[in-house]
Amino acid sequence: MKKENLYHYSEFSEPFSCDFTTSHAAGNVDFHMHNSHEIYLLLDGHIQYFVENACYDMSPGNLILFSNREIHKAINTNNEPFTRLVIHVKPAFIRPYSTPHTNLLDCFHREPGVNNLISLSKEENDSLIAMANTLIEAKKNHGSFGSDLTELTTLLQILILINKTYKKTGSKNTSPRPHKAQAIMGYIDENLTSPMTLDSISHALSLDKYYLSHLFKSETESSIFQYIVVKRVALAKEFLLKGHTVSEACYLSGFHDYSNFIRTFRQTTGCTPGQFKRLNQ
Repeated sequence: MKKENLYHYSEFSEPFSCDFTTSHAAGNVDFHMHNSHEIYLLLDGHIQYFVENACYDMSPGNLILFSNREIHKAINTNNEPFTRLVIHVKPAFIRPYSTPHTNLLDCFHREPGVNNLISLSKEENDSLIAMANTLIEAKKNHGSFGSDLTELTTLLQILILINKTYKKTGSKNTSPRPHKAQAIMGYIDENLTSPMTLDSISHALSLDKYYLSHLFKSETESSIFQYIVVKRVALAKEFLLKGHTVSEACYLSGFHDYSNFIRTFRQTTGCTPGQFKRLNQ
């Protein structure tokens, strides 16, 4: 079962999930992150996907990958219905099945916002869809003889296919496109740990602050403030995973008010920094 905060995160209690969905809406309305890795295959329609400060144009047959440390959001620019296959998997569940020769999580171990998008061949696309249908059917029959092993082996086969495709395409992975908010995001990313206001950003970029705010909103359908907050929380998660205390992570990630950090982290991730640290030790 999935619990959603429409603005920042989706928390998955199960070790993995697999669903086909058709809708006009692109899902979460804001930049967000998950406590799981995500595999997203577009089956029909056309959308844009922001991952960190990169923007990818997606067409049917495109597969995009998000690690549990990458912020992202989809935009349906033409408001036409689109269908996608979405698979979520928790890294802690998959890690024991990796071997010294086959790391099933390799495709998620990338620089954030780099090489997220992969173009599948028709054979790879059809194979992934067939395995997803097998996985969904096995989950529906959970508890029947063999269903647990069918779920597990099918999920492992999906990850093997995706990693093979990712390694095969390498530098041929589809590049992100330039976008109008790129300079703004770049400045924010480079100055994330420093105090920032709309005035200071507009001054640094020599842009009127009202134009700056409108430009970012029209391009991303989110506010500059929302982008900064989720980026800082993602950075705080990195510091916590590296062994820093909650207090250290607060100030190192650009938060200058401890109470605000605790509240914002919980709203963004679904747990407190202390809980996140304990769960990932």
